[in-house]
Amino acid sequence: MNYVPYFNEPPMDTIKRYKTIKKYAFIIHDKDYNEKGILESPHYHIYLNFGRASVKFTDVAKWFGLEPQYVNKIIKTGSVLDYLTHNNDSQQFKHQYRPEEVTANFDFVKEAEIERTFGDFSKYSYAKQLAYVHSLSPDKQLKYYKELKSRWQLECDYRSLEPNRDIDVVFIYGKGGTGKTYYAKQLLEKMGYDYCISSSSNDMFQDYKGQWGIILDDIRDRSMDFEDMLKCLDNHTASTMFGRYNNKVFDGKIIVLTSSVPPKFWYKGVIKCRGYERIIPHEDLNQFYRRIGCYIEMTETTITVYNDGLDERGNPKGLGNQYVNGVVNIRREQKPKTNFNAIFDQMCEPSTTDIFDIEQQSIFNKK
Repeated sequence: MNYVPYFNEPPMDTIKRYKTIKKYAFIIHDKDYNEKGILESPHYHIYLNFGRASVKFTDVAKWFGLEPQYVNKIIKTGSVLDYLTHNNDSQQFKHQYRPEEVTANFDFVKEAEIERTFGDFSKYSYAKQLAYVHSLSPDKQLKYYKELKSRWQLECDYRSLEPNRDIDVVFIYGKGGTGKTYYAKQLLEKMGYDYCISSSSNDMFQDYKGQWGIILDDIRDRSMDFEDMLKCLDNHTASTMFGRYNNKVFDGKIIVLTSSVPPKFWYKGVIKCRGYERIIPHEDLNQFYRRIGCYIEMTETTITVYNDGLDERGNPKGLGNQYVNGVVNIRREQKPKTNFNAIFDQMCEPSTTDIFDIEQQSIFNKK
């Protein structure tokens, strides 16, 4: 929405009345000078995003009590969002407004940056850029999606040729219920990485969409052949990951494994590898242990972090730093358990037959 000298009411009042407005950002420009050095009249610049809804710009003009020429359909979202603060290259000599002066219900600075770096996977992962494309209006989505997908395929093809990489590998061990998955997610979020969680032992990378982190959740040594495991966790040499339908390149920065079995018990004895049985020699197991840069041991009350990983026998190095496991307190704060009995009381008529009579009748029928 371009130069507007005034409104009949504050823009926020108008925005609140229309649920079709999914995202908004606006600012009043009151420090702009024209080419003659004369201070311009204060005016608003407003960005509106309607998500997947299709809205006529003439209707938007009516909402704000404006003439239609003051409303424009956006071609490049990022350039418009940058213009709110005069962050465009063409506006560098104008007054630079601060992001805090913009009223918005989303991180408009980050969204503008994503568009500026569209297709640059060193800045944002494929998954994050995919989410950005999904937020665009329907008439833009297909065009941007095709372009992004082509660039991502090119990136994957290039990565398959590039032998070097530098990733972190974290192994989290603990019994069920100690919060392994919870803290794995918290760790990646604290590091600022988006991530996916493996959901299948048959194809652990089937949900991978270029996120910077992946959690191989509740994994065992039988989940992946030994040679494939070594390739997957190799900190310095890139390789494609076997997929059920197609191989994928891991383009991330960290792999987190969670398991209820410590790594020193993995791949022990005679195991089947790629269709044949073999015994994994100690030096090969040592390769597996060396790939784990950080080892974390969890109990119901404590978390012990061994930042130097494992030794040649699969035992943690050093004493480790110990922390309080707060997952028990977190679970206490969760919402009360749903009372399904009360729901069925409303749905069905209670049975008058005693449970003991049903059990006795079942035993009698078996005889």
